[in-house]
Amino acid sequence: MGTAENATVSSDLGADGEAIVIVISVKRLRNVLRFGIGENALERKRAEKRRAKQGRFASDAWHHVGRFARRSYASYEAYVEHQSSKLAGILDHLRKTDAEEFEEFRERFASCDALAGARSILCLGARLGTEVRALHSLGHFAVGVDLAPGPDNLRVLYGDFHALVFSDASVDAVYSNALDHAFDLDRMAGEVLRVLRPGGCFVAEIDAGLDEGTLPGDFEALCWTHVDALLETISTGGRFEIEKVGPLRDTRRGLRRLVVFRKPR
Repeated sequence: MGTAENATVSSDLGADGEAIVIVISVKRLRNVLRFGIGENALERKRAEKRRAKQGRFASDAWHHVGRFARRSYASYEAYVEHQSSKLAGILDHLRKTDAEEFEEFRERFASCDALAGARSILCLGARLGTEVRALHSLGHFAVGVDLAPGPDNLRVLYGDFHALVFSDASVDAVYSNALDHAFDLDRMAGEVLRVLRPGGCFVAEIDAGLDEGTLPGDFEALCWTHVDALLETISTGGRFEIEKVGPLRDTRRGLRRLVVFRKPR
């Protein structure tokens, strides 16, 4: 029998005379019926998702100013509510891909020279805390903050990276791959600067820009034409020195660059 989550197909063709029951997820079945199977099916699915993203990005849901585009929110409270709702829809996926994400984070952190001497690291927009665990495995003290850390999360605290609760000059390093979820990038960068000790580093994984083919999904709040626009905003007024801009590379979460900013001593 099927459920809302699964469809089942039965057959009595088993060699031992017992029925064979195949369970197919409803979502998978719908995708097969809609796109077919094989490489071409995957390309058709990707193309449809991209067309949908393009349509949403061209709508009134986005406000385009200069080299940036911002999702339109009625208020800051509406932004917080929207961002906080994301976890429920991706929780199962995050748990399923956790082991692979962990290894990818660990490899990137281990090869990041800027983090080598950091004793305390704050992770912003850390979701379930996979990056925090990866830092722990490398011997760092680390903790995450997120608007929706999920239930019983021992590694990530509830928090807003626009208004961090930590003391001034209290951490050696800050890491984030969630700059595209910022409501106010300048305010976020100011909070990172405040909590970093003099000489501390801000390590950011930055998504490719619009000019490089990236389009925002359902929860991104900010996007940019090219990484240069982001670098200028974060380092404006000399608050950060740009120490390293890594090459664009493919990660599990799309095309990204690893950028290291340094707080002046």
